[in-house]
Amino acid sequence: MVLLSSLSRHVYSNSKQMHRSLLWHASSTTNTNFACNNHTQKHSHTASFSSNAADDQTITPTPINVAFIGLGNMGLQMALNLATPNGDGLPPMHLSVHDLQDSNISRFFQHAEKVEGIVGSSILLAASDLASVGESSPDFVITSLPTCEASEAVVGEIVQSLPKISNGNVDSNKCIFIDTSTISPNVSKKLHQLVTSISPHHDYVDAPVSGGVKGATDATLTFMVGCSSSETFSTIKPLLQRMGKGAIPCGEAGSGSAVKLCNNAALAAQMVGICEAMNLGDALGVDPTVLANAMNVSTAKCWSCEVNNPHPTAAKELGSGASANGYEGGFGTALMLKDLNLAVAAGEEEGLALPVAGLARDLYRMADLHGHGRKDFGVILEFLKGFK
Repeated sequence: MVLLSSLSRHVYSNSKQMHRSLLWHASSTTNTNFACNNHTQKHSHTASFSSNAADDQTITPTPINVAFIGLGNMGLQMALNLATPNGDGLPPMHLSVHDLQDSNISRFFQHAEKVEGIVGSSILLAASDLASVGESSPDFVITSLPTCEASEAVVGEIVQSLPKISNGNVDSNKCIFIDTSTISPNVSKKLHQLVTSISPHHDYVDAPVSGGVKGATDATLTFMVGCSSSETFSTIKPLLQRMGKGAIPCGEAGSGSAVKLCNNAALAAQMVGICEAMNLGDALGVDPTVLANAMNVSTAKCWSCEVNNPHPTAAKELGSGASANGYEGGFGTALMLKDLNLAVAAGEEEGLALPVAGLARDLYRMADLHGHGRKDFGVILEFLKGFK
């Protein structure tokens, strides 16, 4: 409730951050025109990707109204890709963004100005608060948030602000929530129940992602989708494919979150193993790049070695990995700790022993307590060899 209150009170200052209250009119010409707008605009919309005939000569695509909440390392890149056309046939997009941190809103618009292709395809605006997101009658609300509590607060406030169905006109009041956060399967089920209880025409989908910041940047993420309706899955799939390379239907509500916890439990153990191997190689005098290259064509080949190698020297040579940048900009240690806590707790609820996940959790907890929570989770390499 504290988080919900702080979010609802958070309003962006027009004087300090002008671009957050600027409605970006991405025109069909090469010029980008800006016009001041202090409120989130309401748009006519539909939750299907279709075209309406404007006259006998022209087919005008109906814009889709999308809200994206959470512009951290992952969410910012996902939102940028969502607003950038890639020949997939999606209609123009009205994309409103919101984040608790002012600096994340600033970064989004700074990056958006530099992205080729957004001009002519999207209208971008900053939502003043969560209530205005709901009041704008979005077709889709996409969230990328760090905790279960954040997902509950954000989804709860927006769904209560959605326009109520009037005169039986349900077509203009359909909204699908797509939660890409890694949260508890039970929380995902709870949110699905909340959203659908407001109206059976709304839906909530848990769709956590795999691929890290690099996958978010390159639009190669994999979405693990918990969805109760095949129709809903078909509707959201084009949006997911603009942000990633694949969307895997995992089952009913909560199943996407369950699959993600299983994946990250394995990933944490994988990273710890690669960190130990790279440290052992250093101690034995092996060139880290040689070791990484050897493992990447051997049985130790994995994402933690090939894409996000925790050794700075190897990462620089491989051209990939947050360790090459001082462990900045990757998947945070505190976030991995949160996921491991959820995974271990789920195992305990089911009476299942998860000794390796438990050990990995303890290592990441210690690294977090030593001040590495914001560093990429590959920083465990430095922590294990005594880095303070």
